[in-house]
Amino acid sequence: MTVKGNKAEDLKISGEILFLPCNKLFDHPLHIDYYLQSHLEGLVSSIKEAGLLEPIVVTPKGEAYRILSGHYRIRAVRRLRWKKVLCRVIDCDDRLAAIVYCTSNLLTRGLSAMEEAYMFSQLVAAENFTLSEIGKLWGRSKSWVSRRLMLLTRLDVKMKKEMEQGYLQPRVAQELARLPRGNDQARVFKLIRREQMGKDTAAELVSWWLSASEAERKLLEEQGFLKNTAKTCGLNYLAKHVSKQLADCTSCLTSLAEIVKGQKENNWWPLAMYHSFKKAVLELEAALREQKILREH
Repeated sequence: MTVKGNKAEDLKISGEILFLPCNKLFDHPLHIDYYLQSHLEGLVSSIKEAGLLEPIVVTPKGEAYRILSGHYRIRAVRRLRWKKVLCRVIDCDDRLAAIVYCTSNLLTRGLSAMEEAYMFSQLVAAENFTLSEIGKLWGRSKSWVSRRLMLLTRLDVKMKKEMEQGYLQPRVAQELARLPRGNDQARVFKLIRREQMGKDTAAELVSWWLSASEAERKLLEEQGFLKNTAKTCGLNYLAKHVSKQLADCTSCLTSLAEIVKGQKENNWWPLAMYHSFKKAVLELEAALREQKILREH
């Protein structure tokens, strides 16, 4: 795979440079028909002003040419009504063409998790790539590739749309994929979003959800995550969750205290919030003092 990867890099800087008709250029099968319009519009303006600075990389396919690198560029020049465009023509088989396509996209722009998952599935189905080979191509492990593919096979359609819109992070999506597709994923995602959970907390919530009864799930949805965690998830789970939250708060307050000490005048301090903050601290202190007395007796 390493040898082929090097060959792919060599191919991208070799080949014949030709002006080819735009209507003879077609998308690579791995390509997803989604374009960020702001990027495309910026590219149109740039090409209109300075011209095409880098040729589109293509490979012959019958009487036409398959695009390996430059899907945005070809759409930009078509908007400008160009009839022909400068291309670098490289001759390679379908498997090597797939490698060139993938490595080119990795170098030129960041791929979304769903784009990667789609690419992986096509590489496996069309070109017989193994998960290990894909992992080496991406510089990742076989298990990472497997988790990406799971987003396609196990994630609900609504959750995929949340990912595409940027509301659902890939690592949290991988946890949701452990749940049955459908209503369960949507319900748990609503909790994760409402409570602003990270991957680790989301993973524990999913584990709990899989073993909980429907009554326990509804209670959690009604009362909120922290309020109901002790009853439904167990005291050890609550302790771990609160410990992290308290550590974050303590770190934030310590930093804030250092800032306040260095200021002679604190006109920016939100005085309206001070009394409610102090009240919460006193209530917490009283509750913990009561717990301490109970333990001593």
